[in-house]
Amino acid sequence: MSKYSKYSKTLKRLKRLAPKVPDYTCPDIDFIVDKVENHSGFTKFRKKLLVKKLERLRIQNEQLRDSGEYWYKKLKNYLFDLL
Repeated sequence: MSKYSKYSKTLKRLKRLAPKVPDYTCPDIDFIVDKVENHSGFTKFRKKLLVKKLERLRIQNEQLRDSGEYWYKKLKNYLFDLL
C-alpha cells in the first residue's frame, strides 16, 4: 500500500467520522427576521435588537463553516505533504 493510499484512506475515514456540517441557516434566519419585522407585538427597539442578534448569529455561522473548511484543507494538505 502506498503512502498516498494510506493518507487518502485516513482522510476519508476522518471525514466520514466527523460531525455532519449543518445546512445553511440563512434561509431560516431570513424567515425569522421577516416575522420579527412584520410582527406588531414588538417595539421598534425590540425588533432592532432581535434582528441585530440574528444577523450576528448569521455571521458566526458563516465563520464556523469557513473555519471547518479551512481546517479540513489544512489537514488534507498536511497529510499529502507527508508523502
